[in-house]
Amino acid sequence: MTAIAERLDEVMRRLPPARATTVEKLVRDVIAVVEETPGLEAAREARIQAHREHIAQCRAGADALDWSGFERPPQGEYEVREEW
Repeated sequence: MTAIAERLDEVMRRLPPARATTVEKLVRDVIAVVEETPGLEAAREARIQAHREHIAQCRAGADALDWSGFERPPQGEYEVREEW
């Protein structure tokens, strides 16, 4: 038994039954979440891959544009301000 399990067992023995039941439910919920992690990890990887594909499509679209006629518009003169 690990140190955390021993500590949990010690705390559970001292708690009133109602609180011990609540703590036990929380621990069971945490275990359920941890056991579902492989499915969550696969979903995360799918989202990352979809994002990478989206970025690749954006870059391909930008590369396909003809930028030869693009020029920065004239900026004009600097604003004249009085000295302080």
